Amino acid sequence: MAETRPRGKLEPLSSLVGDLLHSLGLDRRLREHQAVTVWDDVVGEAIAQHARPVEIRNGVLFVEVDSSVWMQELGLLRESIAARLNAHLGAALVGRVVLTVEREPRAFPHRGEEHE
Repeated sequence: MAETRPRGKLEPLSSLVGDLLHSLGLDRRLREHQAVTVWDDVVGEAIAQHARPVEIRNGVLFVEVDSSVWMQELGLLRESIAARLNAHLGAALVGRVVLTVEREPRAFPHRGEEHE
């Protein structure tokens, strides 16, 4: 349960939201999702043009790549990518990276463009 605050004392909204997320067990999910949102910055433009994170569940980051060549290349970098993401996030949130080749290949959006 959340701690009781003295009546009449104003608390910052961010603190209240943080407490609520923690009490609902959603704070880790929110932090895990950050691994998806910082992907381009962490892996760099060359990789981001050929691979994109799809989702993260229970510390497993699922990434789609645009070809088997890139799947093989990133397969060698999986542990390094997870370590760089975790360092960027300041917590061990990505335990494993799972790669799949996109079923219907299409060009990935360039850095800064919206994902579909």
